[in-house]
Amino acid sequence: MNIFGLISKYFWIIFIVITLANAITMKIRAKKRIEADPSLKLGYDMIFKGIITWGNIPWVIMGGGIITGRVPTIFHYFRPQDGNPFVIAFYISVFLIWILGTYWLFVKNGAEMLVKHPGIFNYDFLSPAMIKLFWILCLAGGVAGVAMMFVMNVPLPNFQ
Repeated sequence: MNIFGLISKYFWIIFIVITLANAITMKIRAKKRIEADPSLKLGYDMIFKGIITWGNIPWVIMGGGIITGRVPTIFHYFRPQDGNPFVIAFYISVFLIWILGTYWLFVKNGAEMLVKHPGIFNYDFLSPAMIKLFWILCLAGGVAGVAMMFVMNVPLPNFQ
């Protein structure tokens, strides 16, 4: 198998590593704030665990499909219209995360929690409204991207 074939089979691992690296980076940035106010530790820990857990669910599903041979390559995830069960499960997990994230931010005071726990993002949001607006904009971009995946006829590369 050539390098492109390897990448197409195992790129999902890179997504898991990136998610973990982002969480570690956030934890490092939060360390000074926790030292200054130890009462923030529990909230930061909850955020980190949430990022690691929820942020990796789609990649684990993707990897499961590829490792079991039910999905030949990562590129097949660009073709949800083909109806592959693992690809559909991947998109359902993304939709579920979006729904739960929206619920947490807007109903469960997640945006307020993020404001009280700065350092999670590269930019410290000053108000919950700013976080909610940012989420809506990111969500709109994500929905547009997923909609394109469902209507585009993405050609599958052949790495053999």
